[in-house]
Amino acid sequence: MSNGSGVVLEAYDFRGRRIRLGLGSWRHILAKRPWLHEHRPKIVETLEEPEMVLEGRLGELLTIRWFKDLLGGAYLVVVYRPLNREGFIITAYPTKDVEKLEKRRRVVWRKP
Repeated sequence: MSNGSGVVLEAYDFRGRRIRLGLGSWRHILAKRPWLHEHRPKIVETLEEPEMVLEGRLGELLTIRWFKDLLGGAYLVVVYRPLNREGFIITAYPTKDVEKLEKRRRVVWRKP
């Protein structure tokens, strides 16, 4: 699962920043949603090829992507905090109601 340094995965966000998922955050995600283990590649895909990016309340970003094979069709939301040219994942969760998220947050980027 981890490469020994406590980093479970690395990916690049829509602006080219290197984003890491640490072992502690991965354990937090799996504690609530253990079935996400088999969908780990979708976390990378959501970061690297999002359909939409929203601004969080405390400076975090929410990347969002639809997957028809996730819970019978759902969006995956990956929440991360960018820090200069890098960043780290806070959590990830599915939603079927992306419009609700969109109403409460500013859209930073949307796939053309």
